[in-house]
Amino acid sequence: MEKELDIREALATGEHIDEIIIQATLNKEFLKEVLHYLDDDLWIVQKNALRVVVEAIREMPDLHESLITKLLVMLRKSEAIPLTQEIARAFGVLVEINPEKVAKVVPAIFANYRVGDPKIKVNMAYVLEEIMRVNPSLLGNVFRDIGYMLTSKDTMDKLTALNFISALGENGLRYISPFLPKLFTLLYDKDEIVRASTVETLIHVAELNPKLRKIIRSKLEEMDDRSDLVTKKVKEGLTRLIIIERGR
Repeated sequence: MEKELDIREALATGEHIDEIIIQATLNKEFLKEVLHYLDDDLWIVQKNALRVVVEAIREMPDLHESLITKLLVMLRKSEAIPLTQEIARAFGVLVEINPEKVAKVVPAIFANYRVGDPKIKVNMAYVLEEIMRVNPSLLGNVFRDIGYMLTSKDTMDKLTALNFISALGENGLRYISPFLPKLFTLLYDKDEIVRASTVETLIHVAELNPKLRKIIRSKLEEMDDRSDLVTKKVKEGLTRLIIIERGR
């Protein structure tokens, strides 16, 4: 009992995490004890326990599927952003070490995003963004749905889709090009937040993809927006692109 109390205290404080990871990696019985804390009442304990578990099971493929199932449950319940971010990071690690297993649950994650309540939508979005950064090839038909989200009447759908595309932008031109026409259309959306977010997304894409930089600069230079917010984003973004070009 004293040992269990020590583990939980360490997980609650974040102290000695590296030592716990080493012990969990070397001792499966110890790892099983840590796994129990994924159900703890305190989110900080869950978060640190998950950090330990993910590092410990990298070389234990027999545990990957059960962990993915557990992560989906935790994701739906999480009410703390740091815990949700740790769950997303865990999915990112699993995408690297066992992409086939994660690919099987991507449709379920996106389905939960589409039909979930606002909290669940946000949680699922964190994970989808992480998967897009690490290995967007796992997304399959999700690309089509992102395109639909860009033309949704729901502002949050548009903003989330823009976040997804920013994440995709880190993986090369081929993942971004199909969305460009809709992104350019969103520069003239009726909602200034959508327009401003679209500018930010395009700037991010242009920074990462030199081949798109010229056309994106041209589109932004054509804008004559009455919103102070959008105008500020355009000026800041164009300045960043000019600095990048001068530094080449």
